Amino acid sequence: MLVLELVLKALLRSKFFSLIFILNFCLAIVALVFLQFFKGSIDASLESEAKRLLGADIVITSRFPISDQQKESIKNQLPEVKRFDEGISTVSMVASKTRSRLMELVKINEGYPYYGGLVFKDKSTYPDANLLPKQNEIWVYQEVLDLLGSTLGETLQIGKESFVIAKIIEKDSLKSVSFSGFIPKIYISETGLEKTELLQFGSTARYKLSYLFHEEFDNDALEKIENTLEENVDQNLNVLSPNDGKDRLLRVLNVITDFLSLVSLVSFFLGLVGVIYLYSGYLRNHQKDITVLSDLGLSKQKLVLTTLLHLFALIAISSILVFLLVVLSAQFIGPLVAKIVDFDFDFSLEYAFFLKASLALLLLSLTVGLPLILPLLQSQKQHFFRTVLSFTPFLGLLLLLAHGVTPSKNVGFFFAVALLLVILVLFGVGSFMLKKMDFSGHLKNLSFSLAIKNIIRQKKTSLSLFVAIFLCTTLFSLIPQVGASLSTALTQSVDERPRFFVLDAKEEQIKDLAAHVRDMGGRLENVSPMIRGRIVKVNDVDFAEHTQAHGDKKNKAEKNELRNRAVNLSYRSTLKESEKIVKGRAFSGIYTSEDFSKPIEVSVEQGYANQRGIALGDRLVFDVLGLELEANVVNIRSVEWAEFVPNFFLILQEGALEDAPKTILATISRGDYDAQQMVIKLSELFPSLTLIDVKNLFESFANLVKNATTITDKMSLYSIIVGLLMSFIIIQYQMNLQKNNMLRLKMIGVKNNTIRNSFLMEFGLISLSASVLGIILGSVSSYFISMFLFESHWDFRPDVLLLYFFFIPVLTLLIVSFFTSKMIHQKENVLFGE
Repeated sequence: MLVLELVLKALLRSKFFSLIFILNFCLAIVALVFLQFFKGSIDASLESEAKRLLGADIVITSRFPISDQQKESIKNQLPEVKRFDEGISTVSMVASKTRSRLMELVKINEGYPYYGGLVFKDKSTYPDANLLPKQNEIWVYQEVLDLLGSTLGETLQIGKESFVIAKIIEKDSLKSVSFSGFIPKIYISETGLEKTELLQFGSTARYKLSYLFHEEFDNDALEKIENTLEENVDQNLNVLSPNDGKDRLLRVLNVITDFLSLVSLVSFFLGLVGVIYLYSGYLRNHQKDITVLSDLGLSKQKLVLTTLLHLFALIAISSILVFLLVVLSAQFIGPLVAKIVDFDFDFSLEYAFFLKASLALLLLSLTVGLPLILPLLQSQKQHFFRTVLSFTPFLGLLLLLAHGVTPSKNVGFFFAVALLLVILVLFGVGSFMLKKMDFSGHLKNLSFSLAIKNIIRQKKTSLSLFVAIFLCTTLFSLIPQVGASLSTALTQSVDERPRFFVLDAKEEQIKDLAAHVRDMGGRLENVSPMIRGRIVKVNDVDFAEHTQAHGDKKNKAEKNELRNRAVNLSYRSTLKESEKIVKGRAFSGIYTSEDFSKPIEVSVEQGYANQRGIALGDRLVFDVLGLELEANVVNIRSVEWAEFVPNFFLILQEGALEDAPKTILATISRGDYDAQQMVIKLSELFPSLTLIDVKNLFESFANLVKNATTITDKMSLYSIIVGLLMSFIIIQYQMNLQKNNMLRLKMIGVKNNTIRNSFLMEFGLISLSASVLGIILGSVSSYFISMFLFESHWDFRPDVLLLYFFFIPVLTLLIVSFFTSKMIHQKENVLFGE
């Protein structure tokens, strides 16, 4: 009871400190708690909805037609099948009376999907209503109508046939796991798809088998079936279970939460710097109270327990306030998050989440409190290295928390390590420098002299403030420059990029196609043959085994993609302007061996080679329509994919594959022509041709990047605001502690202006030096990040840097001036009163 009474008295007696501490800690943890709460709710919702996202118990996909033999083999390895569906999808140009766009055509069969389905604008549903599009009908999304300028009941030209828009889809459970990216889907019947005559030899298509079992399995059991099946089916086949649909959406979510988690970690670490500073200052100020209690007979154990409970009470009050804020605001913020992830989910208040968070905060109070409290009870001063060692559990807990809050493996851990190292280096080097700068004399300027003395005497305050402002300005300068560099990398040389990609062209069409494009004012360029093949072996080792042994270590979802041996092959004799050989040599000439007894020379793109573990000099075996061809890797090349020029991971020596069945890829240059008429005319003349408007695609991607950059900039402001608020809390708290010193100076005749100027110089020097170093580190970091990610596209932003350089010191001086003016006019008798 005595301990609890002492804790209560400490809280009531130090109301100002308690308020400042609670505010600081709330700001530190609120972002982390919000993110983890929302992420947990989304994950739980996806777990229950995973089958609806996939549409079946097990789905098998392939970019090649699936043979009857393969189907029979798959069926024999599965539990008893209740229903089975064969699907196919392809991409094609779809034209209305006025416009033409690239769309994904999806064949829909009766009764599929087995889970979930479609809801139309007329409130009818599928498959519950047992609807199917007729052979001359299609089902579309509203976005398809918007893109084509069409309405319900109008006709669209697809391939060699016209189709009536019969239904407008409002909701689609399968849309969340679409493979098409920017390409909208159109549902069509099997007969209708055949009438388009789009599916010919060499056409790009995706084949799908969907299974519903008699026995009901949970998601984890279905994942085990998936893993077993993967080991025994052909490597061209990709097996999916409901957990893959959930993981695909989580990967989209992780892109957002990875960055936001790092932002929240910055604010968390900044807040902890303030928490440690505030509580260590509180303990120093109340050391006499601790000594008195000890002299009155209170044991050290009870003193430690009292102080720990006081710290825990402050953290608990902060946590309860944040938990209440999360619970109350979830219903308002939930719909906003749902729009970002394109998925309807329910926020559930799980007690397990709050228990875990409470446990983490309890451990935090223990690992922070003990190293701060125990030295005050020691009879002699604790050694520096022993003090550092006492904080080891605290640092370990921070790294564990950082690792747990970020979705991607080790991202949070390494980020936290880097951030902690920066903070430790700043404190270590700063303490050493301030110790060596033992200033005991006077300068001609009394204000400056007092400012230097205060900085050196109040080392912890000076360094805490310096670190907070330093991290703020580093983030301030880093993020805008990285965002600007990304925009520069995407927008440079826009006029030199092609306007259209041409896909699925036939070799015999190229001459006529080039002539029509030329007549309309464009040029057919970058004509490249594309041949479908498979990688069988690398250095006489099975390709999948070689990739597992030598390629990059990937997570499960990425490994599924690497299992697919299917590749697009091309051939030519020279490099493009967007390519550069990084290892090896150029092709020796044209391949001349008619019986393929001599290995073909092959060039491999650098990123693909790293992922698959392919090195210079390796021997590859390709399967091209049943014919096995051996090839030697003669060079590894880099490709500037941002140039938007068609390219391939694997380029073979000219002369080897000319007679193989192929489709042609090409580009149409920018020019002074009507792009819409170009699309309509070519679609009419070459119905099987696919044209991708690179300009529209690029602009969509650029807008997406711009929006993402805007979001990151705005979200980063949160951590910056936390850092600045923490800085101002430190300034105000420290000036409140120096109130007596201020009054003493007045008593000995020091003028108010001199005192005010000393504080302005003290905190101005700290903020100015921290801002300079922060801007330098942020700019240097942005340069290396831009060099690494965007290949030398670095956009230096002096306007932004100058703004931040002046903004933070000026704001700091204004705050200091406000607090000083408030205290400096107090009467000296306040000191005697105390």
